Amino acid sequence: MLFGGLIIYHLRVIERIFGPAKYVAFLFVSAVTCTLLNIAVLVTGSPLGLNVLPAGPYGVIFAALYQFYRVIPTMYEFKVFGIAFTDKVFMYALAVQLILSHMPGSLASAVCGLLAGAIYRSDMAGTKRWRFPEPIKRLAIKLLLPIFSSSPAIRSTATTFENRSSSSSRTSDRPAQAMREYLDVLSTGGAAQGATPRAPSESDVATLQSIFTTATQEQATQALNATNNNLEAAVQYLLDNPAPAPTTPAPAPAPPASS
Repeated sequence: MLFGGLIIYHLRVIERIFGPAKYVAFLFVSAVTCTLLNIAVLVTGSPLGLNVLPAGPYGVIFAALYQFYRVIPTMYEFKVFGIAFTDKVFMYALAVQLILSHMPGSLASAVCGLLAGAIYRSDMAGTKRWRFPEPIKRLAIKLLLPIFSSSPAIRSTATTFENRSSSSSRTSDRPAQAMREYLDVLSTGGAAQGATPRAPSESDVATLQSIFTTATQEQATQALNATNNNLEAAVQYLLDNPAPAPTTPAPAPAPPASS
């Protein structure tokens, strides 16, 4: 239940991409397809001893996980002991734990879910284009929306970090405020408020000059100072404020030929 809940929580990004109407239709189509596949697995697997499949939305979870694999792009990569991984590996690790929870039935349910996701993705029989009829949508909005909807969260009117700090100090203690400032320093890569910023390192300046060949040492240093010595932010700063190309002096006119 824990791993399934974590996967469902992280797969909410699929609903944001599909939209509510398409996502609800996807869940319905996947559930029906998984039910038919599960019946086929029980019929064919009964002679092999596969008589029970675990309860729970295994099929829908893995159908959505297939959409996650096909739709969501990779954000970053990293290596562990020389083996390359992507940011999706954490989701796949939760899925593997879910598969191993009730073997062999959980494996069969996972395969049925992946097949249901692939069938939906292939648009077989127009599954991707199917939506609930408008009368059902209106009925669901009238009956279910008041139950599952929630009021918007109250957001702070403060627009700057100083205003947020001053407003939050009235409702929180000093250790909590210090922790927020520390996290802000970690997220921005800069120095804490009131602290003297360190001078840009020569290696960072050289790196910026190697990327932007027209940038001078003063421009690279200015970009690092403006971004609290954050190299990635300094690159973006120079992209937004490109250095002017060096002007080459015009060649002197050739002396007139002597007669």
